[in-house]
Amino acid sequence: MSSSAESTAARAGIVAHLRAVAVAIALVVTSLLLGIVLTLAVFVPLVALGIPLAESPSVVLLAALIPSQLAFATVGILATVTLLDGVPVRVPTRHDLQWVGLGLLGSFGAVSLLVVASTFVDLSPLQSVVGDAAEANPGLLVALALLSIVVIAPAEELLFRGAVQGRLRATFGPVGAIGLASALFASLHVFNFVGGGVLVLVPLATLFLVGAVLGTVYERTDNLVAPIAVHALYNATLFLSTLVTG
Repeated sequence: MSSSAESTAARAGIVAHLRAVAVAIALVVTSLLLGIVLTLAVFVPLVALGIPLAESPSVVLLAALIPSQLAFATVGILATVTLLDGVPVRVPTRHDLQWVGLGLLGSFGAVSLLVVASTFVDLSPLQSVVGDAAEANPGLLVALALLSIVVIAPAEELLFRGAVQGRLRATFGPVGAIGLASALFASLHVFNFVGGGVLVLVPLATLFLVGAVLGTVYERTDNLVAPIAVHALYNATLFLSTLVTG
């Protein structure tokens, strides 16, 4: 191959990589924007009815959470249909269930790293939006555990593993796709924390590792149900354990 042809091929490869990243980011941004629109569609009538939202942080959280997850699912479905011709979904096999178990171990292993980090770094200035709302209404944690199973895990996995990782895989391969999709997945959760400045990087690093575990489970099983199950059980366990220990 001539140097001119090699140069042209290299440029084409760079363009393809940039296009894949741009599409992945666009999917996430579109989901966020649609989530804002749907959330406003919920909040505007509530405000118009004079409902005191400021006195009910748990209601506010749920009223914002459900529309945003609906947005993730909507964009995820549209993207997988138009860009990927669907995603693999089937009843889990024994092999899939083994990877679900490994995924749970890996996810909680990432959390243990956060616990270890907290012994070296003072994370007290960092506040969790969910944690603050749960202090006022512990029952919120039960609702979030249930929503994790039926709404949050399916919606987020459909978007980040099914659509985003699936689109990136075609250009970057499985490893690159897992890394980039996990970075986008973690960055989305920055809205879950307030205060603390750069301290937010500690839980975001944990979420990146959790995302990488979920992405690996998806690649190893080729079944979106597997990372959904890991995500749902992981979230539900964290919420319910917080309720019990809190």
